[in-house]
Amino acid sequence: MESEPLLTGSINYGSHPDNNDHLEKGSPKTRRLSYSVAAEYCCVGGGDVDLYLQQAVVFIEDAIQYRSINHRVDTNSLRLYRWYYSRLWQWGLGLTIAVVLMLAFIERPSSFSYTSDPRFRPPPWEPPCGLTEGIEIVCLIIFAIDLTTKSYLIGWDEFRKCKWLIVYILAVSASVIDWTLTLSMYCDQNLRVRRLIRPFFLLQNSSLMKKTLKCIKRTLPEIASVILLLALHLCLFTMIGMLLFAKGEHNGEWETYFRDLPTSLSSLLVLLTTANNPDVMIPAYSLNRGYSIFFILFSGFGTYFLMNLLTAIIYNQFRGYLLMSVQASILRRRLGVRAAFEVMSCQGRIFFVFLLQHPPKPEYNSPLLLKLQLVFSHYYVMIVGNAVALANVMCICTILVLDSEKSIAERDDYYMEVINCFFILYYLMEMSLKILAFGWRGYLSYRNNIFDGLLTFCLLVRYSENDRKHIKGAICRNHSTISMLLLISLQ
Repeated sequence: MESEPLLTGSINYGSHPDNNDHLEKGSPKTRRLSYSVAAEYCCVGGGDVDLYLQQAVVFIEDAIQYRSINHRVDTNSLRLYRWYYSRLWQWGLGLTIAVVLMLAFIERPSSFSYTSDPRFRPPPWEPPCGLTEGIEIVCLIIFAIDLTTKSYLIGWDEFRKCKWLIVYILAVSASVIDWTLTLSMYCDQNLRVRRLIRPFFLLQNSSLMKKTLKCIKRTLPEIASVILLLALHLCLFTMIGMLLFAKGEHNGEWETYFRDLPTSLSSLLVLLTTANNPDVMIPAYSLNRGYSIFFILFSGFGTYFLMNLLTAIIYNQFRGYLLMSVQASILRRRLGVRAAFEVMSCQGRIFFVFLLQHPPKPEYNSPLLLKLQLVFSHYYVMIVGNAVALANVMCICTILVLDSEKSIAERDDYYMEVINCFFILYYLMEMSLKILAFGWRGYLSYRNNIFDGLLTFCLLVRYSENDRKHIKGAICRNHSTISMLLLISLQ
């Protein structure tokens, strides 16, 4: 995690008894906007139990996600904070980043075509002016909303410390300015700076990439000396190689690898990474075996000493940073849990914790339905379903192997259609009985049931559609393609 201190100074979450003096100076129902940072505090009225509970919930969520608790903790800010870190907004933000990155495939000059063969490739489709720009400005507006919300939640003091958010502002502003210039020039702009900025949005939204960049920043000074040694080693042996393998008659080594300085450098650089080993040695070794001493010294000192030293330094730096990151994550989690219990303890009441569980099963009066519910809610039913799905995939693979030598017109799909029909009926029966056993809410509370149900529905729709249109062979191919996805659900 970040190396900045997670908490400085004393913290007051509105839970300590020494806040009574402050309560007397103002309304008991009012509170100051505060962040969990030094010298700032929050004061909550004694009757505001919901606010205590909301603060505790948010602090626990921060602890689970290893987030910092340095943010606003009033009622409206907590509601906005939970909405900001909800799955809906985070998935929407990720989708926006994916869209703005995929614009490169259709923007001019576009290489978007169904084939990469230039002989059969038609002229690329050119989007009209304003189409991609309209999509991009919507994405930039979403980024601006994200930036504004995050800046408001952490407050001005924390915002000034966060370099990522400052660069985020510059990136969004530069993109908007460049977007305006593009429209003012009727999309005839040759240099578009915002295309270079787009990867930053992905970088800024990923904590893992931030950690990687920070680790690289910490590692570069440590490996600079070894890289300098590698450069000197490469230059020294390049000069020696150009002197040894000078131009002469029947000198294939000079012609291929040591003709000039750039060629010599590139040849030895590739040899240093063992990519062209032993190709670069063969012509010289064919002329004189003594030339092998040059390559032995070069590879021994460069590849087996300096490169291993470089790898060891990088590993040691990443290992040390990983240890610091884990320690910071544990500290954030402990801090969030401690803050949550401090907030709850100030109320002096017992808080009941309800564990998230699957919805209760429906109750039936019929003995037959009760027995079916008992059987199809058992764990072994899932194992049987996975075995049937595996058998389905094995049947598809067997048919594909047997028909690999035949064209589509020569294939007889009768037996395959019968097998497909059997498996579709089994999947429908399994889904119906699981719904009977768990109920609708219970069935949808399991992710693997949702996945299996969607695949079953797709199989049924494709089977019905192709059967209605009497498309020869399409049933088998569509069923085989969708059924292969069942391998994902095998556990």
